[in-house]
Amino acid sequence: MLTRLRVSGFKNLVDVDVRFGPFTCIAGTNGVGKSNLFDAISFLSAMASKPLMDAALSVRDEGGKTTDVRSLFHRVGDNFADTISFEAEMIVPEESDDDLGQRAKASITFLRYKLCIKYKTDDRQSSRGALELVEEELAPIKLGDASKHLLFPHGVRTWRTSAVKGRRSGGKFISTDNGGIRLHQDRSGGRPFSRTASSLPRTVVSAANAAESPTALLARREMQSWRLLQLEPSSLRRPDDFSAPYGLGPDGSHLPATLNYLSKGLVMREQIPALSAESQIFARVANRLSDLIHDIRAVGIDRDERRGLLTVFVKDHDGTSQLNSNRSLIRRASFTRR
Repeated sequence: MLTRLRVSGFKNLVDVDVRFGPFTCIAGTNGVGKSNLFDAISFLSAMASKPLMDAALSVRDEGGKTTDVRSLFHRVGDNFADTISFEAEMIVPEESDDDLGQRAKASITFLRYKLCIKYKTDDRQSSRGALELVEEELAPIKLGDASKHLLFPHGVRTWRTSAVKGRRSGGKFISTDNGGIRLHQDRSGGRPFSRTASSLPRTVVSAANAAESPTALLARREMQSWRLLQLEPSSLRRPDDFSAPYGLGPDGSHLPATLNYLSKGLVMREQIPALSAESQIFARVANRLSDLIHDIRAVGIDRDERRGLLTVFVKDHDGTSQLNSNRSLIRRASFTRR
């Protein structure tokens, strides 16, 4: 969960500091930087998975697509800022797997991540330039300081104790010193791995694994989960086949397979019958939807064994599988995964 973001030098964002809660509304007139704030989050998320240049080229510019990474830097007239800096505070998952399927557990789940990159000319790619790491840091936020950082209303003994866990006595997980970025092992006394910042094609956190840096891996997984969803009705109506991979698409596609995966995950974690797990998952979804749309009574998945398709349907309070078209909702919600 992203709880705070500071960004400076990115597009029209200079010294911006935003705190996030479980639900945060971003409002403002045209051109003040609302979309750029979301682009900054998407850029930071992309750098947790991709090389610097690939991450930069995935971010849109004013024309809708980035071809010159210089366009990501703040500009006044013909003058561009030299660097872009990010500082993100986040609550990370306690456990996850790395790319080789190895399990990792975070030493502490409340972290602060800093990143600074600069633009440099590249003779081989002179039309779009290149990016260089200046600073990268991953540090723990002490549990005793959590109240100073989590400013949104929450239960201290319920939510906070379940989300903010662990401790760190050995300092930072990633640090920068004299042009070198050092990856410190989670266990105390371990020798840090040092790399020259200017020669790195990607962030250190993007290469984290369970063996060397489990907490950095969990920070990576958290940043990778930051998604910008722009829901598109036709994508939401598309069914999924049984073999489709799970994961909600940016346009809202793959909802049936994602809900199906969530119900199966509940079976494995809590060892409860499949039908009971599906009922729990879909009841939660229906309850959330009913807060917004009072006609919602139930949500479920129709499994077409003959065609191998998963279809999400919604029932209203009359028990029919249709929704009020006057609210611009579909009469039968069908979704397909790739």
